[in-house]
Amino acid sequence: MKKILFICDKNECTSFGRLTLNLVRSVAKEFDTHVLWMKTPKFFPNPEHTAEGGKIVADPSTYTAHEVWVKSLYTGFLSLRKPVYDCVRKVKPDVVFFIRPELGFLISSAKKAIEKNKREGGPDAKSVLYLHDDFAETQYPHSIKFILLNKFYIDPTINADCFVFNSEWTKNAVCKHFGPRMANAPGAVIGCPIDGTVFKRLEKPKTAEEREAFRRSYGIKNYKAMCVHVGLAEPRKNVETYYEMARLRPDVAFVRVGKLTQHYRDIINAKKLYNVFHFPEFNAPELREFYYHAELMVYPSLLEGFGLPPVEAISCGTPAVAGGTTSLLENLDGVCPLIDPPTDAEAYAKVLDRVLAGEKVVNEEKAQALLDRVSIEAYSKRVVDFLNSIV
Repeated sequence: MKKILFICDKNECTSFGRLTLNLVRSVAKEFDTHVLWMKTPKFFPNPEHTAEGGKIVADPSTYTAHEVWVKSLYTGFLSLRKPVYDCVRKVKPDVVFFIRPELGFLISSAKKAIEKNKREGGPDAKSVLYLHDDFAETQYPHSIKFILLNKFYIDPTINADCFVFNSEWTKNAVCKHFGPRMANAPGAVIGCPIDGTVFKRLEKPKTAEEREAFRRSYGIKNYKAMCVHVGLAEPRKNVETYYEMARLRPDVAFVRVGKLTQHYRDIINAKKLYNVFHFPEFNAPELREFYYHAELMVYPSLLEGFGLPPVEAISCGTPAVAGGTTSLLENLDGVCPLIDPPTDAEAYAKVLDRVLAGEKVVNEEKAQALLDRVSIEAYSKRVVDFLNSIV
């Protein structure tokens, strides 16, 4: 059986961590699967996950876990190279699969190990890098942080042998940025998966009483309904429009899952948004419960490489509304309401009014076609077909 080594630096509460575990599920029947978890205190703060003898990040029943600890990805610019080299030498994989472009600086270390393995009769392994958007490369041209991040971490992405993309929009955007070398390399649009064993529709929707009890259990009291937003603290997420929607509908609770920055705190205080509730992160089952008990998932992003949260919500039977932009338009057009321009808070509020009035705003037939496309089974076939085409 051929071997594959995934390299990931995020925990399973993050989208990249969940994606890594879904990739493991997708290929485990076809490949001897390994994961190198590059652990940092920021993304692996659980005291159970210690550097010596602690629990690994997830149950390794279908894969072999390896780990290395560093203070941060940035301090690991030098210190991570040898552990990656050593892991590739030890595993001798046929494929080394980097989960995101920020790990591109480690491709050279993997390739050195691959060449050493080849000289010793090992496999002629291929390096694969998964691209999700072009935002770090294009959205912060004057940021010293992102200038350095691109120069030292992301630009070496181009040295991978093959590339996979989460959407056609992403493929077009990143190939335009990186140029013909990426565009002409072996590659495929593999999309993103939804874990249907977690994000699945209930046989019976939650009752109004169950929804209220759930809200109260999280300290969300005296509101007639709840909206949910999930996302990073980045300008492209357009969280300001979500907050304005909260101002327009003060009798509805607006939950946001993500980092509460000082900028967001200032908006909440200035607008006196007592109906906004923040939670830093949830694992997948916890997030699913919020989807189950929410009346609407709101995703007003200006730019998205894929846009997983509204698809997760729809998979749980919860209606969604999103900005009509980039990959959201690619994935959700005709499935649920899309708002253009995505900064129109009143338009989102009107969709909420329709939902609360009992209107079905999701096209069930098109939603099912979308869910079929993002199922683990369909995703697995795309991933395995591509991997078999390169090794």
